[in-house]
Amino acid sequence: MLKLKNINLEDDGKKVVYNYEASNDIQKYFNLKDLFYAKYDIDVSKVPDSILVIPFLSNMLPIAWFAGFDIEVESLDTDFYEAIKLVKIEFEKQFLDYNLTGDLIAKQLVENKIEGQNTAMLFSGGVDAYATYIRAYDKTPDLVTILGADIEIEDQSQWNDFTNFVENEKLLQKNKKQYIETNVRSFYTYQVELLLKDIGWWGKVQHGLSLIGSLAPISYINSYSGIYIASSYTEQIDIAWGSTPQIDEKISWASIKVFHDGYELKRQDKVDLITKFSANTDSNFKLRVCYSERRDGFNCSSCEKCYRTILGIILNGKNPNNYGFNVDEHVYAGIFETLNIGGASRGMQYFWWELMEKAKTTKSIFTFNDEALEKIQLDRIRNGEIHNLLEDKIKNSNGFTDKVKFIVRNKFSAIYRLYKKIRY
Repeated sequence: MLKLKNINLEDDGKKVVYNYEASNDIQKYFNLKDLFYAKYDIDVSKVPDSILVIPFLSNMLPIAWFAGFDIEVESLDTDFYEAIKLVKIEFEKQFLDYNLTGDLIAKQLVENKIEGQNTAMLFSGGVDAYATYIRAYDKTPDLVTILGADIEIEDQSQWNDFTNFVENEKLLQKNKKQYIETNVRSFYTYQVELLLKDIGWWGKVQHGLSLIGSLAPISYINSYSGIYIASSYTEQIDIAWGSTPQIDEKISWASIKVFHDGYELKRQDKVDLITKFSANTDSNFKLRVCYSERRDGFNCSSCEKCYRTILGIILNGKNPNNYGFNVDEHVYAGIFETLNIGGASRGMQYFWWELMEKAKTTKSIFTFNDEALEKIQLDRIRNGEIHNLLEDKIKNSNGFTDKVKFIVRNKFSAIYRLYKKIRY
């Protein structure tokens, strides 16, 4: 049993701290000295507890399902109570070889209704987020960004860079900004990762419900009727993932609707949409796709995620340096070097397959310097060299070794953090 004892408000009603106790058999999953919290820009003290509890449950419930324990709370919004049953069913469909148990016990169910027509969207500044922003542009959604999700709470330097980018980007000037700080990735121990047969808890299970649920308190204050979350993948990528239309659009509280946007679009379709919008509106804006420790500029421009975005822009005949990157004609050599060194996954392979197909058909390619030499390099991508490289890596990967490395890194986390600091 995990029991929520009370909800405390601190920092003039802006910080919500959840005081809970766990029975001895499940304490290994939680950093009980680092209680789960969510901190907002605005006072949320007028929000009823039945809604204030939603960020807590949105992060705790998946752990309860996979670990098999119950959660007890005093009060809960009726819509969320019913919605979460459907969300659990969707996880059961994805994880057929797992037995998801654990019950939610709410002593009191409360009918809430948010009156208003305002909208919000989760905004990271990357390809997925900008594609959804463009598609919801006429609704002028509030842009909500969460510290503690992609950026660690302690990394104030990167967070300041990001907030400065959001506040000063001309394209985003008409949108209200909301910032949330929450320890969604540090309130639990590495034992939660081990609930899966392979690691990847945040992406495969937690992030969709976690991010959406974090907005519950401010949705009440700001009168949101709809929340947008950008898709990561499409139905063509058949992997377990914690954010899909089937999961996200079943989440609700106080009659709110959640829209999982862009699921019908491949990642390259989104890049195409972004470059077309930029050209049609004569607006240059930066994409922030990178959170690499090697980053000393807006993006590092040398990691796998940067390179696939850069290439997608090149294949639209646009200069990636106008979108927040810093590259030249040596970009192709960098792509092959990075992919040779790094790991691989089916999702990553699919993204590069999209680029291969785009390269075969596009008639508009940006050239940095020497068209003939750059065409030779691009032909290597057209001919499937990257696709085959990633296939070999996937076939030869060792999930057991990756899991052992993960356990060692977390058992000796202080030493590992020192190593990373020295390395970068």
